[in-house]
Amino acid sequence: MKKALKITLSVILALVVIFIGISAYLGYSMTRTERIPLAENPSVLSLTYENVTFPSLDEKLILHGWLLPGSKDGEIIIMVHGNGFNRDDPGIGTLDIANQLIQHGYNVLMFDLRGYGESDGSTVSGGYYEKRDVEGAVVFAKERGFEHIGVLGFSLGAVSSLLAAAEDKDIDAVVSDSSYADLNDIMGPEFKKRTKAPELFLEPILFMIKIMYGVDFAGIRPVAAVPEIAPRPVLFIHGEDDDMIPANHAYRLYEAADNSLDELWVVPGAGHVKSFKVQPQEYIERVTAFFDEYLK
Repeated sequence: MKKALKITLSVILALVVIFIGISAYLGYSMTRTERIPLAENPSVLSLTYENVTFPSLDEKLILHGWLLPGSKDGEIIIMVHGNGFNRDDPGIGTLDIANQLIQHGYNVLMFDLRGYGESDGSTVSGGYYEKRDVEGAVVFAKERGFEHIGVLGFSLGAVSSLLAAAEDKDIDAVVSDSSYADLNDIMGPEFKKRTKAPELFLEPILFMIKIMYGVDFAGIRPVAAVPEIAPRPVLFIHGEDDDMIPANHAYRLYEAADNSLDELWVVPGAGHVKSFKVQPQEYIERVTAFFDEYLK
């Protein structure tokens, strides 16, 4: 009888250890970044630029970017790319957007978030730590003499920008392109896409990620942060046909912010971070008009 009990307990213990091991491995897999090399630089558009580096806020991670000069004194727009790519994202058209902003007079800072492009790091945290990268970019911009700072973020970059702006009063205005309102609402589909594992592993994986990396994925809720940005304004942009982060997230963020200065533009026919590709002229007109109004 005792021998059978010992065998049973040993089997249970082994299964628990295996389950924890699988959860830890899947947690590792979910937070790894796939580093894609930069394919182009601003010279392809005949733009003048400076290679720059700066630290993420309160960390030793060094971030790499480009500082592109415009004609406006003291005004800069920090561009923050999305998940899975780098500052030069042809799918979004980041260099083309930067070019248009510069033609409008704005100085532009483009940089790689942690784990992407040329920046230090190897993990992605859904905005939890990336907000420190945005705040590090703001410190860098202030040190370079820019007094009026706007941020234009895409997807993960939009989430990071909203979370940063809720804490950093040096950010004067934010354009949020394709942010989610609450990571919990898209966690399931993202989990399946990244791991292909049964969903019963999701909660244990989130627990292991919190233990291993200190990241509380369930606590990443821009919808709870946006009220802290007011009275500074946010322009929320979202593709109506976004099948990764549904457009209702933009409506929820806009309503939660409850700021009369905020604007919302849902773009018909646009998928995830494809609004510029679908409506390039109107996109630039709306973004520059917004920053013209509030960066002064």
